[in-house]
Amino acid sequence: MSTVQKVNFEPVSTVLQTQFRDFPLADATLAQPLNAVALVDGEWMTLNSSYKLVRAADVATLGTAGAGGRATVLAFPLFAERGRYDVQAVAGTKMPIIFRGEWEFDTRIFDASAVVGSGAAITTALQGVKAATIALGGRNYCGLVGHGGSADTAPVVGYVTRLPAANGGKLRLINGWRV
Repeated sequence: MSTVQKVNFEPVSTVLQTQFRDFPLADATLAQPLNAVALVDGEWMTLNSSYKLVRAADVATLGTAGAGGRATVLAFPLFAERGRYDVQAVAGTKMPIIFRGEWEFDTRIFDASAVVGSGAAITTALQGVKAATIALGGRNYCGLVGHGGSADTAPVVGYVTRLPAANGGKLRLINGWRV
């Protein structure tokens, strides 16, 4: 298990071919750094029917299927640290996500031992990962857990390229469309 810090989602490869997009938040209070459930970089987001960002999984439902504990739609990583002034100052409270392109990042927002739905613990390189509600440091986040392969209906959002034990406690992954 990882710990949440100031920077939780760091690029390993070039981001020149990566497309970042700013979308407004459905709940603008999530950008306020003193909010008990404020967004942190490395959380996984999706777009709602109003084309606004929401967490890909309901953080009130820890690790269970159905009610929101795991994402059932395609998710994108958030690329803005908690409390960034530019995010709070922009009209509409827009947050950047990594929308398209190839990338490789180290993340702290994951739980390698969690098994959600038909998933599996994160144990091997090139294992798929999915977005789900995880608990880190007494708080819930929308982070990464292991994907269960063909028995798992949740979308694969990335693939593991380095396990936390060999990477200073951070999970390294590439985007799900690269493999």
